[in-house]
Amino acid sequence: MSVKRNRDGSVTIRNQNSTVAIGRVVSASCDSFKQKYEQWVEDCARVITASTHTFEETEKSFLEECDTLPVSPDNIHLNSYKYSLIMNYCKDKLEHQAADFSFDMTDEEMEKWHQENSAMQEEVRKSPAERFGLNMRGYLLPKTERNRSFYEEARLEAQKYIKHSEGNRQLVEMSDIYFFFEDTTENIQASGGGRGLMNQLIIFRGISQEDIDKRTPRFLNYINSLLEAGKLADYR
Repeated sequence: MSVKRNRDGSVTIRNQNSTVAIGRVVSASCDSFKQKYEQWVEDCARVITASTHTFEETEKSFLEECDTLPVSPDNIHLNSYKYSLIMNYCKDKLEHQAADFSFDMTDEEMEKWHQENSAMQEEVRKSPAERFGLNMRGYLLPKTERNRSFYEEARLEAQKYIKHSEGNRQLVEMSDIYFFFEDTTENIQASGGGRGLMNQLIIFRGISQEDIDKRTPRFLNYINSLLEAGKLADYR
């Protein structure tokens, strides 16, 4: 195993089975922008009223909005969803645990971290969702006329970030959109597009008065979805 500290501050750790590169995150803050956003959040909390639908009602609304095909349990995208759920909600239940990475670690400590992290990731990949009490469902949005707007939205969104060549254009057009639902965490996730539809689901599901009072992540997601949907004034 080897550890290479790169000039840009990143670290590359290699062993015979895998390589991992870890870069430093540099954040730039703008006090005026932050203040505007925080004030906007407070303004939203004063005018928005609580209104909620259940998780089951939200999934039903999704199924009524588009054409869908259920995905098989061995679907690669559903397995990626399982991985993200376990890492975000069930990490403390894993047998293998990796310490938080730090650039202040010695080379030996980084090597040990890489071994532990690799073992943890392998455990996640091999563990069934049922072990963590997860009940997942995945849906493919087929390229039907009814779903055309979702794929067009995804194509236009991709154009903002991808410098187009013919190959890239074809790649974007062929990308499939998936939606995933999990009962225990009440998590919803999209892959390959569907941003507008996701905002619609977040708005439909709504928020409680407790979400508003405590400015929970669900409240923040809700008002940002309203903003993207053009239903709130832009604080910028």
